[in-house]
Amino acid sequence: MDNTFAQRLVNARKIRCMSQRELCNSVDGKVSPTAIAKYEKGLMMPSSDVLILLSNALNMKLDYFFRPYTIDIDPSKFEFRKKSSMGSKKVESIKYLVCSEIEKYLEIEAILGITSKFCLDYGNTTVEGENEAKLLALRLRNDLNIGSDAIVSAIDLLESVGVKIIEIEHDSSFSGTCNEAGGLSVIVVNKNMCSERKRLTIFHELGHLLMHCADGVDKEKMCNVFANEVLIPSDKFKNLIGESRHDISLVELQAMQREYGISVDALMVKAAQLNIITDRRFTSYHKKKNALPTFKEAVEQSLYPMEHTCRFERLVYRALASEVISYSKAAALLDKSVNEVRDTLNLM
Repeated sequence: MDNTFAQRLVNARKIRCMSQRELCNSVDGKVSPTAIAKYEKGLMMPSSDVLILLSNALNMKLDYFFRPYTIDIDPSKFEFRKKSSMGSKKVESIKYLVCSEIEKYLEIEAILGITSKFCLDYGNTTVEGENEAKLLALRLRNDLNIGSDAIVSAIDLLESVGVKIIEIEHDSSFSGTCNEAGGLSVIVVNKNMCSERKRLTIFHELGHLLMHCADGVDKEKMCNVFANEVLIPSDKFKNLIGESRHDISLVELQAMQREYGISVDALMVKAAQLNIITDRRFTSYHKKKNALPTFKEAVEQSLYPMEHTCRFERLVYRALASEVISYSKAAALLDKSVNEVRDTLNLM
């Protein structure tokens, strides 16, 4: 029996958050739960008609079920926040979906003979508090030769140094996760988030990959501090705002939001952490936000241009243009039709 098909069927079902019985129902009972169980155990192969039914029900292309495994990625290594409101099925769905995307990413790199790995290692530094988290952020900026400049694209920056960025479409209950799979550094983010939230999430997850915290230290909090500092260093922030303020206008905050791609809320958090504003002023800001819908809308408005990962897609079209893969292979990797791929290539 084909064990590749068996495992692919299990993975596809989990990606779609379906039980064996739900899969059976989705094909109008034309396949029994017993048969599906045998397929998943590698004890039996479906007929071509049944295979098409399963493929349609799971919204997976036929070639997915027979794609050989090129790397062993453990889905359990992807960590989700303790406060996550997602159920176990959704969490499992994301894990298996991301593993599938990483496989395709590595496959196209192998086809093109490209090796791309993130090499920064801060294991010699232990974070015991906010100061160490900020210093680690500045060390990253220095190692990546950013200085104190605004980061135009968080995705482009990290992809250029070997981090794999995977975007998936999901509801607002999911922000991001990360994993070090097979020596690779992978960051996963919700494609549907606004740009400011996505950028903060990306560097938050990078903090999880880089940061080694002392026992008892709240790593989630330290990763937030790290991400905030990466996006706008404290010294730069003080130069723009000043050392001490009774109040900060929304106009000033939005100007920084547009330049540095960081939300007004995150900027106010930074102002409070640096004692530029008092705790009382910070509290009053949140009270005003909760009391005035128009102010809340203005504060939460996204002003920074949206950014998306496109490296994987570029590599696929590069391989196609170089005639090292076929149109059908490119379509399978991109989860598009052959006509869509051909039309896109013709526009280039």
